[in-house]
Amino acid sequence: MKFRFYQLLFVASIALMVIALINPICEIIEPNGMTAILKNFGYTLADGTVSRSVVALGVVLIFAAVVNAFAILVSLFSNFALQKRCSILSMFLVAGYYILLLVYLFILTSDASVKMLWAMFMPLIVLAFNALSFVLVRRQEAKIIAKAMGFRLRD
Repeated sequence: MKFRFYQLLFVASIALMVIALINPICEIIEPNGMTAILKNFGYTLADGTVSRSVVALGVVLIFAAVVNAFAILVSLFSNFALQKRCSILSMFLVAGYYILLLVYLFILTSDASVKMLWAMFMPLIVLAFNALSFVLVRRQEAKIIAKAMGFRLRD
């Protein structure tokens, strides 16, 4: 079994999504100086209460990680069409994650300021990794097709 670079990109994508799920995304600083922390599965207010209204962020990232894990499984059988579809679906999910995050930030911050933390940018790196893995899967598929077209039986 030969491991390819796009398989490592899928594994790295899963690892980055798990890191993004665990760590806080951003701090929301109210005008009075109180700080609230936004995580993927909860919104911790300044007084210590936790709101679970933002759980959809974590669910989208978990679903994207499951799609990447499925792409790794499919890559063991060299099903290139399904690998490309999985990477496209994962890119759409991560883009949807950022759209959903933007909506939540508009709702949660009426007049507050937002301090972005490093975990907020992990899904952006996952998006780049998925785009790169899509290109690499296409290239691998083209190599196999070119090798098959170059071989022909003669009379």
